[in-house]
Amino acid sequence: MASAALKVPLVSKFGFGVGDLAFNLIWQGTALFLMYFYTDVLGISAGVAGLIYLVSMIWDAVTDPVMATLADRTETRIGKYRPYILFGALPLALSYPLAFSSSPITTIPVEAWALLTHLILRTAYTVVGVPFSSLQARLTDDAQERTVLAGFRMVGAASGGLTVVFLTPVLLGVFGPEQESLAFISAASIAGGIVLIALLYCGLVMREPERPRQVQTGSFMDDLKSVIPMFIANPPLIRVFAIIVTSSVCLAMFGKNTIYFFKYELERPDLTLWALVTPAAMLLLCVPFWVWLAGRRSKRDALLLGGSIGLIGYLVFFCFAHISVAFAFAAIVLIGIGGSALPVMFWSMLPDTVEYGELKSGRRSEAKIFGFATFAQKAAIGLNALILGLLLDGVGFTPNVDQTEFALLGIRSVMALVPAAGACLILVLALGYRLDRLEHARLVEELRRS
Repeated sequence: MASAALKVPLVSKFGFGVGDLAFNLIWQGTALFLMYFYTDVLGISAGVAGLIYLVSMIWDAVTDPVMATLADRTETRIGKYRPYILFGALPLALSYPLAFSSSPITTIPVEAWALLTHLILRTAYTVVGVPFSSLQARLTDDAQERTVLAGFRMVGAASGGLTVVFLTPVLLGVFGPEQESLAFISAASIAGGIVLIALLYCGLVMREPERPRQVQTGSFMDDLKSVIPMFIANPPLIRVFAIIVTSSVCLAMFGKNTIYFFKYELERPDLTLWALVTPAAMLLLCVPFWVWLAGRRSKRDALLLGGSIGLIGYLVFFCFAHISVAFAFAAIVLIGIGGSALPVMFWSMLPDTVEYGELKSGRRSEAKIFGFATFAQKAAIGLNALILGLLLDGVGFTPNVDQTEFALLGIRSVMALVPAAGACLILVLALGYRLDRLEHARLVEELRRS
C-alpha cells in the first residue's frame, strides 16, 4: 500500500493553519455571540433560541454523513478535498453575516428567519468543513507529524478566535447599545471577507499527496449506510468522539455565558472583550508546549494534564469569580491554559483512528471519520445551546434587566460547574485511550505490508 509522505511541507502546514483561522472566525463567532444575538438583540426567548439549535442539529445529522460520503467518493485532478474548499469558500463567507441579520420582510417571524439563516450557515460550513478537516489524515500518516499539524491548526484557530473576540466587542463599543444589530452584522461581514480570502489561500497552496484511488464497489446509498458500522468497529474513534461531545456540550457552557456573566453579574461589560481574548491567547501561547509534551510523553498524558488544570480553573471560577475581577481573570487564565490542550490533542488523535479503521475494514474512510467528528461537534453545540436556553429560562433569566440573585447564581453554576463535570468525564475517557505513537506506528507498518 502506498503511503502519504511522512513530512508535510511548511507551506502546506501554514496553509492548513490559515484554513482553520477561517473556520474559527465562524465557529467562535457563532459559539460566543449568536445565542446572545438571538436573545438580547432579536428578542427571541432563550428556550426558543435553544430549539433553533436543536433543529439545526437534526439537519446536521442528515447533511454531515451525506457530505462525508460524497467527499470520500470524490476524485478530481486537484485532489479529493481541495475543490470543496475552493468552490465552497464564497457561499460560506456570505452565510456568516446572513446569520447575524434581521429579516428584510416584516411578515416573516423573527424566529423563522433565525432558523432559516442558521440552517444555511450550517450547510455551507458542512460542505467546506468536512473536506478541510479530512486533509489532516491525508497529508501524512506519521502520528507526531499529525501532532505538529494540529499545532499549526490550533495556532490558526487561536488567531481566528482572537480576531473575532476583538472585532465584535470593539464594534459593539463603537456602535453602542442602541445599534447592537448593526454592530453584529458589520463584524460578521468583515469576518466573512477574511474567511473568503483565507479559504481561497488555503485551497490554492495545499497539495494532497498521491494515494491509490479506491475502487467504488457499491452505490452511494450503500456507502452512506456504512458510516454507523464503521464507527462501531473503531473503539479509539468512539473514545475520541466521546471526548469531543463532552467538551462541546459541557465545556462550551463557559464561553457562551461569558458575555452574560460580565454584563449582569460583575456589571462590567467593558471587560467582556478581555475575558474572551484570554482563553484564545492562552491557546496561542500554549500550543508549542502541548505539541512538545505529546511528543515527549504521549497525547493521552498531555490531555490528562490539560484537563486537570482546566478542572481547577472551573472550580476556582465558581467559588471566587463573583467576588472580584481579579479572581475571575485568574480562573479564566487557568481554564485557558488547561483547555488549550483539548483541541490540540483531539485533532491530533482523530486522524490516527483512520489507520485503525482501515486495518479493521480494509477501506480508508478519512472523510467519514472527520465528518462524524464534525457532526459530533455541531450536534453537541446544538445540544449545548438547547440545554443552556432551558437552564437560563429555568433560573429566571430575562434579557436587558437586572437579574435576581438566584438567576446570577444559576448563570455562574451553568458557566462553571457543568464544565467542571465535563472535565472530570474527559479525564476518565482519556485514561482509557491506548492508541499511542508506538501502537499507531505498528498499525501503519502493517498497512504498508498489506
